[in-house]
Amino acid sequence: MQITRTIPYILAAGLMVSTLHAAALPEGAALVEAFDSGDALARIEPKDATCRLVPVSGAAGAALELTFEPAARPGIALRGPQADWDWTSAAGLALRVTNPGDAALTLEITAFGATADGHARTMDGKAVIGAGQTDWLRVYFSNNGRGPYWGMHGIPVIGPVSRTMPGATSEGRLTAASSITVVVRDPGRPGRLLLDDLLTFQEDSPVALVVPMPFVDAFGQFMHAEWPGKIHAEGELQEQLARERAALDAAPALNGRDALGGWADGPQLEATGWFRTEKHEGKWWLVTPEGRLFMSLGVNCIYPGNATFVSGRETWFERVPESGGPFGEFLDSNQRAMMLAEAIGGEGQTLRFYAMNQKRKFGDAWEREFRALALKRLPAWGFNTIANWSTREVLGESTMPFTVTSGSRGGRMLEASSGYWGKMMDVFDPEFPGRVDENIRRDSAPFAANPLVVGYFVDNEMSWTSIAASTLSCPPDQPARAVFIDRLKAKYDTLDAVNAAWGAAAESWDALRLPDRQTDACKADAEAFEYAFAHHYFQTIAEAIDRHAPNQLYLGCRFTPFYCPKPVLQACADVVDVVSINFYLPMVPPSVLSDIDKPVVIGEFHFGALDRGMFHTGLVAAANQDGCGELYAQYIRSVAEHPNFVGCHWFEYVDQPLTGRHMDGENYSIGLVSVVDVPHEPFLSHVKEANAGIYAHRLAK
Repeated sequence: MQITRTIPYILAAGLMVSTLHAAALPEGAALVEAFDSGDALARIEPKDATCRLVPVSGAAGAALELTFEPAARPGIALRGPQADWDWTSAAGLALRVTNPGDAALTLEITAFGATADGHARTMDGKAVIGAGQTDWLRVYFSNNGRGPYWGMHGIPVIGPVSRTMPGATSEGRLTAASSITVVVRDPGRPGRLLLDDLLTFQEDSPVALVVPMPFVDAFGQFMHAEWPGKIHAEGELQEQLARERAALDAAPALNGRDALGGWADGPQLEATGWFRTEKHEGKWWLVTPEGRLFMSLGVNCIYPGNATFVSGRETWFERVPESGGPFGEFLDSNQRAMMLAEAIGGEGQTLRFYAMNQKRKFGDAWEREFRALALKRLPAWGFNTIANWSTREVLGESTMPFTVTSGSRGGRMLEASSGYWGKMMDVFDPEFPGRVDENIRRDSAPFAANPLVVGYFVDNEMSWTSIAASTLSCPPDQPARAVFIDRLKAKYDTLDAVNAAWGAAAESWDALRLPDRQTDACKADAEAFEYAFAHHYFQTIAEAIDRHAPNQLYLGCRFTPFYCPKPVLQACADVVDVVSINFYLPMVPPSVLSDIDKPVVIGEFHFGALDRGMFHTGLVAAANQDGCGELYAQYIRSVAEHPNFVGCHWFEYVDQPLTGRHMDGENYSIGLVSVVDVPHEPFLSHVKEANAGIYAHRLAK
C-alpha cells in the first residue's frame, strides 16, 4: 500500500505549465534556463528521447517537451551556454517538471562540476513526480546532497541519499558546473514530460524545502502522510495494545519446537547442559543444552529505541517535551555524534521518541512492560534468540536463548588505519590482553552460569582491510609495526634483502612501506602478517572467554564482506567456535564462506520499505511490507540451505528514528515495530510463516 499524502508540498499537485511559467520566480531563486529559445535546444543531447520547445498557453515563452522511450534511463544532458555555470553562492538547483501522464515517474538530476578548490564533483537528486502533477526536481550542493535535512541518511520525499564516510563534510560542495543530466528511471513504457524554469536557490528559499515545517509529529512520525498503523492520539496506543495482547494470547505455539526453540521433532544428540556446535549429517548446527538441533533465529537491539537530535532542528518537530515536564526524562543533553551532525558541531540535545511512546502506552512501569511484551512477541513471531545489542535487563529476564555483547576497543589504535566505524586497534599493544580480559570478565559475570547463553559476540564490523599496509605506514613506535619489522628481519636478515624481494627502495627500516605494486613475495609477507595479527587478536579473546565463561561459545567479531580478507577470515576460523558476519544481501549465495569448515552465524541482515512514513529503506530495499516479508522468507531459506550456516539475526527490533539516530544519522525503516510500537504487518505474517518452517526446510535441503 502506498503512502497517501495529506497536504501539498511547496507546489500544489496538478498545476498546469501555463500557470507555473507565468508565475514569478520563488523568493531566493535565480533563473538558470527558461527553455524559451532554440539556444537551449542546441545545448541539449537527448538519449532514448526526443525534445522540442512547445508554447505555453496564456504566457510568453515556452517549455521543453521531453518524449521518452521505455529504456532504462531515458533523458537529456544540458551543457552550459559557454563556460561553466558559477553556483558559488547557491544552495542547490531545481527544475520544475510536469508529468502529464497517468502514472508516477521517478526522475533523477545530476550536476557535473567542481568544488571551490577545483576538484571534480558531481551532485545528485531525485523526485517522484505523480501523475498529472508538477513539482520540483532538486539537487542540493551542500550537506553531502541533503541540503537543509542534516543528520539523516534518507530525507523527506526524496528518500535515501548517498552514504557518507566519517569526517566527510559539506566543504566539498559543488560551486561550478559544466552540465546537468535529467533522466527518467525505468519508466517501463513511453511517456512525456514538460520541463520549465531551471533555477538555483538559496538556503532560505521555499524551494529548498520538500515538505512544510514542521514535518515530525509529537509521536516521532512523519506528519504529512497516512499509512496503516499510524497513531494520531494517545488513546490509540492503548487500543492497539489491547488488540495485540488478545492476539498473542490466542496464538498457538509453533509446532515442532521445544521450550528453547530447538527442533523437537529432530534427532536427539548428546545433552551437555550448554549450547555447543556439531556437524550432523554434513551440516553444521548449534545444539541446545538438551541436545536438540538449533537454528538461531534472532533479533538485534531489544532496547527502547535510539535518540535523535532536536538541537538545531526546532522547527522540524510539532512538539518537543520540556526539560522539567512529564516527558523531560527522554531529553538528553550534550550527546555526541560520529558523523552527519556538523550543523551543530557534532553535539547537542537529543530526544528518545520510542521510549517516550512506551511511557504513553504503559505509564510509569513502561520499562518493565516493554521487556515483558518483547519477550512475548519474539517467540510468537517464530524467533528463538535475543541477539546483539540488547539490554542487560532484557537478557537478565529472558526465558529465551540469547547472545552477550562484549568488546575490546580502547587503548592504542593503528594510527594510519581507517574504516567506517574508525581506526583498527593495535592488537600488539602491550595493554591489549589486559583490556580484553577485563572486558570479558565484566561482561560475562552476570551470564557465565546461565545455560541460555548461546555465546559471546566480541566487537563489530572492524576495519580489517589493509592491515599490513596500514601497519607499515604507522610511526616507528607503533607496537604492531615493530612486530611486523621483527618478522621481516627474522626472515630476510637485511633491509637490502627485503627491498630486493619486495621491489622496494626503502633507505631505512623506519622508511619501509608496502609498495603500490607488490611482488609475490611482498603479498605473501603481507598476508602472513595479517594472519598473525588476526590470530593474536582472536586467540587473546578466546583465552579470556575460556577463563571467565568456559562453558560458552565464542561467536567471533561480526565481519562485514567489505572488511573480511582471507588471511583474517582463516585466522578467525582457526580459533573461534562460530564465525560471524553481517550480511546485507537479498539472499546468501551457496558459495559464500564455503571454503572454511566452520559454523557461521549472520549477525545482521534486514530489508526495508517506504510505505510506513519513513525516508530510508535500509541497506536492502523492498517495494512494501509484503515485499519485505517475501525477501525475509527467501533469505532465511538460503541460510537453511547452506551447510555452514547455523542462524541469522534480524537488525533490528524498532525502526530507527525518522530524523536519524544521533550517532550516525541512520534512519532506516527496518524494525519489526514502528516508533509507536505497532508491529509491521503484513511483514510479520511472512516472518512467522518462514520461521516456523526453517527446520523442515533445512532437512529437505
